[in-house]
Amino acid sequence: MSNEKNEKKKLQKRKVFLESLAKGTSIIKACQAADIAVVTAWRWRRDSKDFDDKVLAVFESRTQVAEDALYKNVIKGNVIAQIFYLKNRNSARWKDKQEQTVEGGLDITIRYANEKDRGSTKS
Repeated sequence: MSNEKNEKKKLQKRKVFLESLAKGTSIIKACQAADIAVVTAWRWRRDSKDFDDKVLAVFESRTQVAEDALYKNVIKGNVIAQIFYLKNRNSARWKDKQEQTVEGGLDITIRYANEKDRGSTKS
């Protein structure tokens, strides 16, 4: 096969791979759809920034879809979705544990409750 035919075939397989990935399949399933080995997809990503950017764009679009679905559930009143959204959107204000900083010194006195230690105090 000529170089030109090989290049066309590779471009077609990349297209099929990306289209399959965009439909929500896994990398493995996208490789199967394009009739390539998984290592081929990883090699293409390593060797071509443009191709890698396209794969990353597909993953980013998936994240956007999930974020949109989460927000729809927040608006509908799903309390778990609301908690998750608030904790991750503004973790400084919405978290389970509040932290306080106290400046200055602190004196601690320990008093022992045992009879034999009664009367002894350590500071």
